[in-house]
Amino acid sequence: MNQTNDDQVQNKRSAMSLLFRITFAVIVVCLLLTYGSAFYVSEGSNAIVTRFGDSVREIKEAGFQWKWPWPIEQVHQIDIRSRFLNTPYTATFTHDRKNVILLSYVIWHVKDPLTFFQSLGTPSAAEQKLGGMVAANKNFHLGNYDLKSLVSTDPGAIKTKEIEAAILKDVKAKASKFGIDVQQVGIKRIAYPEENMSAVLNQMRAERRAEAGALRAKGEKEARRITDNGLVRAEKILRTGREKAGEIIGQSEKEAAQIYAQAHQLDPDFYKFWRSMQVIRKTLGAKATVILRSDQEPFNELFNSAVPTSEGRSIQTDN
Repeated sequence: MNQTNDDQVQNKRSAMSLLFRITFAVIVVCLLLTYGSAFYVSEGSNAIVTRFGDSVREIKEAGFQWKWPWPIEQVHQIDIRSRFLNTPYTATFTHDRKNVILLSYVIWHVKDPLTFFQSLGTPSAAEQKLGGMVAANKNFHLGNYDLKSLVSTDPGAIKTKEIEAAILKDVKAKASKFGIDVQQVGIKRIAYPEENMSAVLNQMRAERRAEAGALRAKGEKEARRITDNGLVRAEKILRTGREKAGEIIGQSEKEAAQIYAQAHQLDPDFYKFWRSMQVIRKTLGAKATVILRSDQEPFNELFNSAVPTSEGRSIQTDN
């Protein structure tokens, strides 16, 4: 009887152990299935779900998602944030056959994840493709511009923005076919081969000389304008002064003539004598000695027997 009970206990323990193992195995399998079926789409990313290699879903929302476990379905995360790419140094000829070495940059992001995944698949492949596009379009567009469009002392001659816009337009159109949106293409650095340095320096010197010549010509023109304006104003002032002086002199002469006429009318003899004295005073100095005839004007008045006075009387003189 005891043997029978022991066998029952042993059988019960074996059944419990087997049930525990089966349960544990089921739990492990469920956990593995759950782990293989759940995935998380991070912020700034999209996900492409493929089933046996074919794209079946595109997930654009961040968070936990579900799929069939591997190998039925696989998840490919696509980063859609903006990226910065430095293209390699490339030698380029300008329109005037000058060789320049340019370092460019590209700012891009994945706009259509499904097209990007099907055409390129990885960021490294995308950057390689973009580098080739930028190099080809850079060579094409720079062939339409002279060296002074890149380097010049005249800000108006610089066409860098125009060149970058032309390159961006072409690269953007081509990259969109691969699900890529190119936001900006720019020239980061310009280098020159040794044989081109003298040409660049000569061009800069010539531009400086031309600018200095233009400034000197402008200054000389302004100086001539100021001088001419000064001469015109001076002549105008002198002419006004001469006219005013002429008016004053004319008026004074008119008044003097009136006074002389009035004096002559009062006493003609005395007026004649007084005018003769004025002439003698102007003609002779303080210690002058002259020998003249006594009857020669105006000295004859000195030898007249009588000198008229303002009251009409005569003063006797000795010859």
